[in-house]
Amino acid sequence: MKTSFEKADFVLRLLTFAAIVIGGGWTAYQYKQTGSADWAINMRLETEILPYRDDLRLLVVHVRSKNPRNYVFELNRDSKDSFELRFHKISSDLKANVILDEENGQLIGKADLMQGTGGGYAFLPNAEMDDMRYIVLPINTVVEITAEMQIHNGDAGACT
Repeated sequence: MKTSFEKADFVLRLLTFAAIVIGGGWTAYQYKQTGSADWAINMRLETEILPYRDDLRLLVVHVRSKNPRNYVFELNRDSKDSFELRFHKISSDLKANVILDEENGQLIGKADLMQGTGGGYAFLPNAEMDDMRYIVLPINTVVEITAEMQIHNGDAGACT
């Protein structure tokens, strides 16, 4: 006949096995739900206008990007990945209630945010990056700013 110690040991082993199976199942479920091969980068733009000289102003743009996933996400120029910042001038003679599409104005500047990275850009897990670029503009110029990241499978994530 088994002792109460042996019974308790058996129950604890069963509970440990059940915890491992349930934990593994939950991990697999979360992995599938969050997109095992998908990527997600959260981007936001922050701008600041500074005096430059005469009737010119310095528009400083911070592209803040965060990798919310728990694995490293990489952009690689050899795989045709890109990370760009574009500036479009919005016409000053538009009438009221005119609706514009993205990047409808004249392209006045473009910056490759992967320039100087050696052809690659790595986003560590839960890390936030801050890429800063600036452009000199005449006073009272209205611009649309777009930051776009594109990976080799053709998916694009943009922040305007």
